[in-house]
Amino acid sequence: MFTLPIYQLQTLNMLPALRRIHIFAVLALSGLYLLTSSIALADNDLAYQLKYRLELLPGTDQALVNITLDNNGKLIRSLSFQNLPGLYTEIQANGDLSVTETDVRWVPPKAKATLSLKVKVTRERNPGEFGAMMTKEWALFRGDDIFPAVKADFVDGAHAVATLDVILPPNWTSIETGWPRIKGNTFRIDNPNRKFDRPTGWMIAGTLGTRRAKVSKTAISVSAPKGSQMRRMDVLTFFKFVWPELNQAFEKTPRKLLIVGMGDPMWRGGLSASNSLFLHADRPVVSENGTSPLLHELTHMITRIHGVKTAQTNDDWIAEGLAEFYSFELLYRAGGMSKERRKNIIKKLSKWGKNVKHLRSQQSTGAFTARAVVLLDELDREIRRRSKNKASIDNVTRDLMAKRTVSLDDLKQSVEALIGPDAETLRSPLLK
Repeated sequence: MFTLPIYQLQTLNMLPALRRIHIFAVLALSGLYLLTSSIALADNDLAYQLKYRLELLPGTDQALVNITLDNNGKLIRSLSFQNLPGLYTEIQANGDLSVTETDVRWVPPKAKATLSLKVKVTRERNPGEFGAMMTKEWALFRGDDIFPAVKADFVDGAHAVATLDVILPPNWTSIETGWPRIKGNTFRIDNPNRKFDRPTGWMIAGTLGTRRAKVSKTAISVSAPKGSQMRRMDVLTFFKFVWPELNQAFEKTPRKLLIVGMGDPMWRGGLSASNSLFLHADRPVVSENGTSPLLHELTHMITRIHGVKTAQTNDDWIAEGLAEFYSFELLYRAGGMSKERRKNIIKKLSKWGKNVKHLRSQQSTGAFTARAVVLLDELDREIRRRSKNKASIDNVTRDLMAKRTVSLDDLKQSVEALIGPDAETLRSPLLK
């Protein structure tokens, strides 16, 4: 029985379903069984190849980035990289390249177009604490900080078949990203939320220790430099335990998840990205106060909820409050704590945030987040009571996930759709 080679099947799977059916029909009728990526792309006039190449240079604490696109009849008219000159150096390209103090504009040639630049990898988040770092043995960073943000002007309907190739220094053994691995150190970049695919999210490279598991439909990797105190198996075991509740609450989980970690001098906290998250090696899976830093960041990663910020108000308390709420609520639902312990968590959070008078006026950190959790817990109980347990805060969260950037009005509308107007909890003076 004839089968296509793996790399040809991967190329074919990048195409729309009707296009795949058409290609198989043509191959069957013609008796031709060779299919290359170039033939597949030629069959789609609005597709272009976008290739990222990343070379890590630990001797200079820099990364060399190359962006190549075939432009397929000049589907890309121009690319603008805002604030690029201040962060990147040695910017070069064929075609028409314009570099000013504030941005870079590139008009690629019709044929093969290439742009290259260098960027410093290590970044200090707080004095003595780093949000990204490269040493002689490893590198830990976010793709968002390496690959520049792009505003693209292109033909309507144009879309990329994008890949990332990583070149490692000698003696470095592996690279992990939140993107699907095609082969070796090549990854498929497909971000439906972006018009111009970009390799975002956490990445780690070097001499690594990595544990992997399949939890439900999600392939999970936990990776840290060898010698790190990152508790890889603790994380995987914890996810096996709590994942069914996470699935039920959000009804949406990633196909691939990367958790990276390292101890000092990395920043002593957790940070989420679109397909991955960072957790300092000293941070516990579950804190002594009963909340889980890991579930907090995972909630951010899956829900992608952010609060609307204006000159007068800041509704990021919604995102931070939900993340902290689910950081113990999912553990409770999974049987990881008693009802009494959950009550004690709410009690302590209420005490911590007792002096907070307004949730919308300042950045949601510390006591503000604690007070937001208490309010959201009250809202959850009101929704359950008025809907006779047919709905909960989960329904609201899933609704807000579809909007991503949300305000208090969005929260009110979602709640009203479930239980009607005049939600008592949302009349709180905290929200004025």
